[in-house]
Amino acid sequence: MNDMERRGLVLSTPAPDQVPCACSTGLINTEAVHDPAIAHNVHAGTGATGGIDVLEFVESCNLAASPEHIFNIFCGAAERLGYDRVALAAVTPPARQTLGLTASSPAITANVPEDWIQHYTANRYEVFDPVMLRTPQSAEPLVWDDLRRESSLSPKQRRVMAESRDAGLLNGVSIPLHGPCGETYVVSLATHSALLTQATDLAKLQILAVQFMISYARQLRRANGSSSARLTDRERECLTWTARGKSAWSIGKILGVSEHTVNFHLKRAMAKLEAANRMQAVVAALRLGLILP
Repeated sequence: MNDMERRGLVLSTPAPDQVPCACSTGLINTEAVHDPAIAHNVHAGTGATGGIDVLEFVESCNLAASPEHIFNIFCGAAERLGYDRVALAAVTPPARQTLGLTASSPAITANVPEDWIQHYTANRYEVFDPVMLRTPQSAEPLVWDDLRRESSLSPKQRRVMAESRDAGLLNGVSIPLHGPCGETYVVSLATHSALLTQATDLAKLQILAVQFMISYARQLRRANGSSSARLTDRERECLTWTARGKSAWSIGKILGVSEHTVNFHLKRAMAKLEAANRMQAVVAALRLGLILP
C-alpha cells in the first residue's frame, strides 16, 4: 500500500479494498483531510440530526452503479448538513481531459437552477469568477461571504457574486480538489434559503467532497471509456519529452539514462495505454491528463 492509499484510510475505512485509491482517479486529498483531529470530528458527528456516517457514505458511493447515483448520494449527504444546492466543476483543462470530457464549459454536474447555469455559461463568468480563479492556488474551502467582503475584487467579480445571490445561491462554500497532473476541480455548495439550518462543518464537507470526487471520477471515466492507466514518473517523463519531439537518444541524455532504458519505459507506457506506437501513447496520455504538453 502506498502513502496516498494510507491517507485514504483517514476516512474511517476498516479495510483498504472498500475505498478506491485517490491516485487511481488522479485525485490527491488536501492536507486538511489528512489531519487525524478532523477525522475524529467526522466520527463524532454521526448523530441523528444532521450527522453523517462517513463509512456508510463511502460504501454507498462504492456500490453506486453510475456517476448520477453517486452525485445523488452526495447531494443527500450535503442536504443533511444544510446545503441543498451542489455543483461540480472542472477548473483546469487537465481536469476535463482526465475525465474524458470534451465540452469547454467548466460545469460537470449540478442541481442548481438551470437558468443560472445557462446565464453563467453564456456570459463566460468562469473567466472572472473569483472562486474559479482562486481554486487552483487554494487548498482550504472558500467561503463566498468572505470573498464578497474583500476589497480587491474587481467590478466583474463582484457582479458574479451578486448575481449568484440573486439566482438563489446563498451561504455558498467551494471546496478545491487537486490532482497530480494539473487537474483542479471544485465542489460548490449553497442553500436556497438565507437561513443555514446548522453551523457549517467545513472539515466534514471537505472529507465528503474528496470521497465523492474519487467515486464520481472513477464511474465517469468508466462511462466515457477512459483508460485508468497509471504511469510511473519515469514513463510520464519519457512520454512528455517524446511529445516535445525528442528522440529516445536525446531523452536519455536529458534524463541521464541509456537509450535502451528510455525505450523500455516508452514500451511499458504504450502497453498501459493500449497504444500501437509512441505517438498514439502521447495522444492518449495528453487526453487523459497524464502528461502536459
